[in-house]
Amino acid sequence: MPTLAVIIIACNEAARLPAALDSVAWADERIVVVDTTTTDATAEVATAHGARVAWHPFTGYAAQRNFGDTLTTCDWIFCLDADERATPPLHKAIHTAMQTPSPCVAFTVRRRNRYLGQWVRYGGWYPDRQLRLYRRGAGRWRGEFIHESFEPTGPVGHLDADIEHEAITSLADHHAKMNRYTDLAARALLAAGQQCPFWKLLFWPPATFFKTYFLRLGCLDGFPGLCIAWFAAHYVFLKYAKARALAAAPTTPVSPASAKPTPTEEQLPH
Repeated sequence: MPTLAVIIIACNEAARLPAALDSVAWADERIVVVDTTTTDATAEVATAHGARVAWHPFTGYAAQRNFGDTLTTCDWIFCLDADERATPPLHKAIHTAMQTPSPCVAFTVRRRNRYLGQWVRYGGWYPDRQLRLYRRGAGRWRGEFIHESFEPTGPVGHLDADIEHEAITSLADHHAKMNRYTDLAARALLAAGQQCPFWKLLFWPPATFFKTYFLRLGCLDGFPGLCIAWFAAHYVFLKYAKARALAAAPTTPVSPASAKPTPTEEQLPH
């Protein structure tokens, strides 16, 4: 019988962690990798909900996930974030995938995002497929700073079931998250040796808004759709503006140019 470990990376997630752990209570093993900068009761909450806890200094999201993968001997690994919930249909889909002979070594799942209390259907936010289920040892997480991705060693399948994600609870939350992610994205741009000419600051933000709000039908999500498109455009502007500012400061340390390039400009963290 194949076994499954669920791994969650967390930093100051004591409030949201219980619901995430409860949603995967059916797993054979649950492991929470806690960032060493955590100052709340994340570790105590995880232990109280029956999860193993491992402390690890944060050097990047991919590094946290790769460390977590070394902590289990289960046959399969499923990754979940503290602000996500696995649905009952997803439990069934994962069980079926693990039990059914297949050449696939990894599977994507759909992610359903809630923004300002509303489920978002457009603007590129659904189905928002994420590769989260994979055989242990069948690949590694990559990404130096931001937007980590799993690179499997074999074929990838797709599960028709959802993770529910409490993406953004307020506009202040969105602004804070965007500011934090653009810091990382700017560093990744410089590390990858990408240029940040002035024309990108001028033209790519409005192009991102047009793509998100009109081409990807974000306009059909009402007020949340408008906010998502606006923040997506602002994200692009800040990413390149911060990269230019970093490049102008010769004493700013930047990782080697071998780092992975950042995602396309319209991709907003959510």
